[in-house]
Amino acid sequence: MPRVPVRIPKLSIATHEATLVEWFIPEGQQVTEGEALYLVETEKVETEIDSPTTGIIHWTAELGGTHEVGTEIGYIDHVD
Repeated sequence: MPRVPVRIPKLSIATHEATLVEWFIPEGQQVTEGEALYLVETEKVETEIDSPTTGIIHWTAELGGTHEVGTEIGYIDHVD
């Protein structure tokens, strides 16, 4: 099963980091491509981030942590 990384996205030109606020899908649960996966907060906005693929989610970062754009915060074991 290929692993698809879940990363902090670049939400705007000025965004350099974001704080993890909430997981919508718990560790080890099935997620569907396009489904809301987690919530991040920047200085200006809270944003829901959608899943890039369908599979089983594995979180590797802690809620409440602030991470730079591009940081891997989890991965999805992709399933067809």
